[in-house]
Amino acid sequence: MVTDKYVKTRLYVLAALILIYIALPLPFINTPYVVFILAQMTFFTIFAYSFNFLFGFTRQLFLSIGAFAGIGAYVTGILLRDGIAGPIEAVALSTVVVAIVGWAVSILSVRRKLVAIFTGIFTLAITLVFSNLVTGLVDLTGGETGFRIRGVSLLFLDNLPYYMRYYYIALTTLLIVTVIAFYLIYYTGTGYAYRCIIDDELSAELVGIDVQRIKTLTSLLASALLGFSGALYSLFSQLISPSYYAFGSIDLPVQIIVILGGRASLLGPYIGSAIIAVVNESLRFLGPLTQLLYGLILMLLLAFFRNGIVDFVKRRVAPWFY
Repeated sequence: MVTDKYVKTRLYVLAALILIYIALPLPFINTPYVVFILAQMTFFTIFAYSFNFLFGFTRQLFLSIGAFAGIGAYVTGILLRDGIAGPIEAVALSTVVVAIVGWAVSILSVRRKLVAIFTGIFTLAITLVFSNLVTGLVDLTGGETGFRIRGVSLLFLDNLPYYMRYYYIALTTLLIVTVIAFYLIYYTGTGYAYRCIIDDELSAELVGIDVQRIKTLTSLLASALLGFSGALYSLFSQLISPSYYAFGSIDLPVQIIVILGGRASLLGPYIGSAIIAVVNESLRFLGPLTQLLYGLILMLLLAFFRNGIVDFVKRRVAPWFY
């Protein structure tokens, strides 16, 4: 078991965070647009969590976060649109499909001993293939305009306002993942393995850590989370379009969220996504130029603030911080 003297303090902070997020949309229950932004922020926090475990904890640079979420969305949408499966079966199948794809990519990357940059290039190619397929297979995917899915029942959650339903579904997913991650990092040897891989992958292998197993298993679980959250995101947005899952729409903001909040930290994605949600709404008037601004922000973060807010607070203010 791997612990430190600040674990209980972190646990209290996590409990407080859960309560805050549960109550967050309640003052805006009659303001659907605000709840929409909060729900979207929560989904992007989930996407960022997946990328954080792939790149932050195991140094696997997957530049296909949007493509993996998009695969989950399209599989779910097509199954529902064509009446092949119900929502539960469709989301479950999407999760499995994306998990297998991510696991296969990780296996190839680890066995070929691809460094982060080559893994990034390989997964970026997957993004390009995904983009070309969904725009080319017009009869199946609707091409550039995509297609809509409506009328999916969420059982007892149907009594809530529309966007609030998906906020709480996404939040439940996010909090479960956070609690599991907290347990793995602070109460099992997995956290020690992650820290060793972050410090020096070769040294981790020399002390007996099965780096390949840790990486591939992490990739499997993170990809499954992307497939699951991508499927839910499609139900939330009701429109499945390639522009929603493009590199500039998901991967770029997710990278900024993780770097801004802090790589290899549990609260980094929460902090980064909250800031980016505010910034994105404040700069919406810029239209397409927002993507250019995101690119500039990412360059500046990589150049001057690559360790993120969590690391800054941990070093300068509170050593117990995540």
